[in-house]
Amino acid sequence: MAWLIAGALVIGAVAAAWVLLGSTSRPTAEAASPTPAVSSSSAPTASPSTSPTASPTPILARCPLNGVPVASLPPAGTHALIVQIENHPLARPTRNLTNADIVVDAPEEGDVTRFSAIFYCQPTVGLTGPMRSARYYNIDLWQMIHGLTVHFGASNPALARFKAAGMPSINGISGAWPFFRRYGSAPAPHNLYGDVEAVRAGLTGNASVKALAAKAGVLRAPFRVEPDAAHPAGSSVHTVTIKTNPFWTFAWTWDATLGAWRRSDGGTADTDAATGTPITATSVVVQRVTETTVYDDPDPAGNPRRDVHLVGSGPGVLYVESQAIAVRWSRPSASALTSWTYADGTPMILSPGVIWWEMVPVTGTVANS
Repeated sequence: MAWLIAGALVIGAVAAAWVLLGSTSRPTAEAASPTPAVSSSSAPTASPSTSPTASPTPILARCPLNGVPVASLPPAGTHALIVQIENHPLARPTRNLTNADIVVDAPEEGDVTRFSAIFYCQPTVGLTGPMRSARYYNIDLWQMIHGLTVHFGASNPALARFKAAGMPSINGISGAWPFFRRYGSAPAPHNLYGDVEAVRAGLTGNASVKALAAKAGVLRAPFRVEPDAAHPAGSSVHTVTIKTNPFWTFAWTWDATLGAWRRSDGGTADTDAATGTPITATSVVVQRVTETTVYDDPDPAGNPRRDVHLVGSGPGVLYVESQAIAVRWSRPSASALTSWTYADGTPMILSPGVIWWEMVPVTGTVANS
């Protein structure tokens, strides 16, 4: 926290804050692994203030994805990264989910889920992961958000769809990318991690990364967030339990002390191995979706993959401030953002804070208690 104190006292507040928010620093010693050879000379710097006196407090911007106050925003030309992170029990605890602005939690084969962590405003600590392969719905996330997908492989049919759609991505299983390595004691494939800060440095310093990012498009926020958001009255909820089938269960429990929802998987509280803190969310948005079983595209264990349908409409629930509020979603075309409304048709507006976006199949269950 020393950089925050310094930012309140000296003219170089913006530059100091950027060291944390947009630097190309390498993973900390906690990662205990070599660092990709990406030059730190590409780190953007802020121009010094022309004000004759220092402001008593830094002027804060707000992250365009979740409204969280930040000392400065990433420079023009920097893209959000949509990073595929595993949610198998052997992959837990994950690293850096608490540093994502938004986390998408979507179903895959076997009814387990996979995280698509969206990094834009916050720095990561050490390595991030475990990273895994992309899924069909990554096309939808790119079409909506215009982020650059970072993943380690995908099925051949999925890769063919990515190519047909023109979706840019950094695929660690192909190409000579220096951003991925094995780490930790978990067995493969649950031990593949990536260096998000090195990828960020590549957005301005690596020609191949820059070329892919240029195809991603201009960043679009998937949710409307306002500092003074007012929510309609909902039903009081302490815990929401989500099951994708009888043996895959995860939950969110309201923590009044933290003023946030705390996540658990299989009855065990989730923590972030990179930060040592519990995984929490200010808003949990549940989207009920339909999916198709793709029988001709099995995973290595023989489980058929799932194709989540994100163009269309359906019900959902917003969990915020220990309340469950009914919402509806609608996305008329692949190029459109998903629009969200409350039951009375007024726009859903979220309060600033980390957002978890739960895509739950209509065959699954969502129970409040």
